[in-house]
Amino acid sequence: MGHYEAMHVAWYETTMLNCALCGKIIPGDIWVADVQGQTRFFCTPDCERLYIDYWLPKYGASQANVNEESRGVKA
Repeated sequence: MGHYEAMHVAWYETTMLNCALCGKIIPGDIWVADVQGQTRFFCTPDCERLYIDYWLPKYGASQANVNEESRGVKA
């Protein structure tokens, strides 16, 4: 399970952080979670839960295969 972190961004910065699941722009506190050894940013704990329970089992393995093929690794 993750935790909230305050995002410290100067008023003039134009970079945006999006939720790893729903894609919403996260303007304030971000939910940071370690998912399969990678740090992911979410807008709420609900998005993290849905990412782990739904998205990874359905699309995670196929996405890993696409990433490996793009690097020239054969499964």
